[in-house]
Amino acid sequence: MYSFAVLAAAFLSGCATPKQKCISDATQQLRGVESALGTAQGNVSRGYALYTQRVPYTVGSICYHNHPRTHALIPYSCPVTQYRTQTTPVAINVAEERRKVAQYQQMLPQLRQQANARVQTCNAQFPEQPS
Repeated sequence: MYSFAVLAAAFLSGCATPKQKCISDATQQLRGVESALGTAQGNVSRGYALYTQRVPYTVGSICYHNHPRTHALIPYSCPVTQYRTQTTPVAINVAEERRKVAQYQQMLPQLRQQANARVQTCNAQFPEQPS
């Protein structure tokens, strides 16, 4: 059986086979709920959520211009925008997060069953080709 993470990575890299795309599509909802469950469980264990964002900042840099007559490189100051990831704690309602965890855990068995059935359909639709 294929590793869902490997299939997802192959699909995102743009070189997925039709079978890999089929399996990725078949397991998308399951992976989403598993991810949400992990996030909610982490929030409950910490007592707060984490908000992550990309924040721009400017760095002074030296750029060069090719002088048209002398073809010499002329340095000049030029700002460059870069980004850093900033994670901030956010207050949560722990009771509500626990309800989410229970809801996600209740959904998983059915989603796993559905994903397995869809993966079997993909395997039947795109059988392995001998090398």
